[in-house]
Amino acid sequence: MLHKYIFTRSFEQMNRKMTKYITIVLLACISFTQAKAQVEISNAIEFGYPVLLNKSNSNMFYSQVTGGLRFGLSFKPQETQFFPTLSFSFGRTRLPMAQFEDNVAVINMNYLSLMLHGNFVIPFENGNTLYVLGGIGFTKLRERGLAISGHNALAMSIHLDSTQNVNKVFPALGLGFEYVYGASANSKIYLSFGFMMQYIYLFAGRNSYYATVVDDQARDVPVHGDLTGHVFAPTINITLHVLTGNSIIFWKKKSGYYL
Repeated sequence: MLHKYIFTRSFEQMNRKMTKYITIVLLACISFTQAKAQVEISNAIEFGYPVLLNKSNSNMFYSQVTGGLRFGLSFKPQETQFFPTLSFSFGRTRLPMAQFEDNVAVINMNYLSLMLHGNFVIPFENGNTLYVLGGIGFTKLRERGLAISGHNALAMSIHLDSTQNVNKVFPALGLGFEYVYGASANSKIYLSFGFMMQYIYLFAGRNSYYATVVDDQARDVPVHGDLTGHVFAPTINITLHVLTGNSIIFWKKKSGYYL
C-alpha cells in the first residue's frame, strides 16, 4: 500500500510539472513573437500502426491499424521560421495484452492526446514548404473491450475478469513532418501531408489485465498481461489548415512585450 501511495503521488507530481512546463513553453513561444501573429486552426485525419515493445510480446502484428482526428491551434507570424501549435487528438487504437499459442489477446482502447508542438519551417526553392515538428504532452488510454487476433480468431471469444493498478494517463513525445506543396502555405486555406512518430511510455509494474479466452475447442484458457513498455505509433495524416487573419498583435517594449 505504501509503494502504491508513493507511486501515485510521484505520478501526480510529474503530471503537474509537465503541465506547468507545457504552459510555460507555450507562453514563451507566443511572447517571443514580435510580428503580427496569425491564428491558424487545423484539422487532420490520421491513421496509425502502434507497436508495443516489451519482454512479453514478440508478435508485432495484431490487426492494430488505428484511426482518429486531430485539431490544432497555432500562433503563426508572417514569414516565420518557427511557430508553436497546441494540438488535441482522439480516436481508437489497439494494444496487445498477452500472447497464447498462435494468437494475441488485444485491448481495444480510446485515446485522447494533448501535445504542444514546435514547428520549424523549411522553405524550398521550388516553392514547397516542409514543417519539422517536435512535441511533448500526454496521452489518455481508456479500455473499450478485448478481442483476439490471429489464427482462427473468429471462432474464439474473450472476456475481461479483473484489472490491477491501471493508469490512464501517460507521458508522450512526438516527432514528424508535414509537407506543403507550392506556395499554398501562405494562403488562407491549404492542405498538408504528414508523418508523425509518437512515443508513449507505459509504466513498469502497472496496468495488469486478467481475462479468460474460450478457444475454438470450447476450452477456458486464462490469460494475463501487463501493459508496460514502449509504444511507438507511426501515423500518416492529411491536414486542413485555415488562417483566421492577424487577430493577435504583439509589439515590443524595453522590458517585455505587450499583447
